Amino acid sequence: MTNSVFDIFRIDRLGKGIFSKLIFTFGLLVGISVYFCPLGDTDFSAFIAWFESAMSSYDAMMNASYADLSMLTPGNYIFLGHVMASNFLIIFCSFVYTAVYIRQYRKEHGLMDPGDSGYLIPPRFLKPLTVGRLVLRMIIFFCFSLIIFISATIGVLYLFLIFIIILPYISMYPACYLSGDSGLISSFSEMIKVVKGYYLVNSRNILLILSILVVGNWISSALMSLVPSIAYVLRPLIQVFISLSYGRYIGKVYCRMREVPGGLIRVTELP
Repeated sequence: MTNSVFDIFRIDRLGKGIFSKLIFTFGLLVGISVYFCPLGDTDFSAFIAWFESAMSSYDAMMNASYADLSMLTPGNYIFLGHVMASNFLIIFCSFVYTAVYIRQYRKEHGLMDPGDSGYLIPPRFLKPLTVGRLVLRMIIFFCFSLIIFISATIGVLYLFLIFIIILPYISMYPACYLSGDSGLISSFSEMIKVVKGYYLVNSRNILLILSILVVGNWISSALMSLVPSIAYVLRPLIQVFISLSYGRYIGKVYCRMREVPGGLIRVTELP
């Protein structure tokens, strides 16, 4: 990015800052709810005892079947569903942030003259969505991403390396659709086009954001056994902050990729 990389983490710089505070508070409450008011049964002692026993015995591990999951109670499944729903909503907050950032950016820069902007495609040709159409697309994308989230959660466990390689591409899908530039299906092909010339810089910055998330989760995990009450707040706080930072980065870089396709010219400053 042409701006300081630290600007990615200035999540409060969105319009008047009210929306970013609201979505941050919502995400934080969703994350904290898993620890302070969990749904279902959080006692996994029976399953953990069976798992440790299976891991210590090669025969038991090789002969394990889905029937062994009966060790999990219905309450355990409800709690796991609560955890997944919390993670999904926090991730979706980043998509919402991206959509609002792109709309706000286009409203503020839409009147720039081609000669003054220095962009191949002046911002005035990239129209912001109306509030009504944006909300409608968010609802559609929420339903669509819910299906993708469940399948992707399973797939990432087996195809993690491939997921990391294609992440700079699929990260642009929400921006392509929620910006109003493409349809729900055509955004898949469009996300590949817009990343052309920006793949390496996107890979670097996305991995930087994810690395901070990993370090933050490691610190909060270390605090779990020492001061659980602090760790219960710190972990979701880090997750929400990084999620919105990620959404801010996607919004910023998408605006630049649209205005300077393929990175053909160098822009000294991204307003």
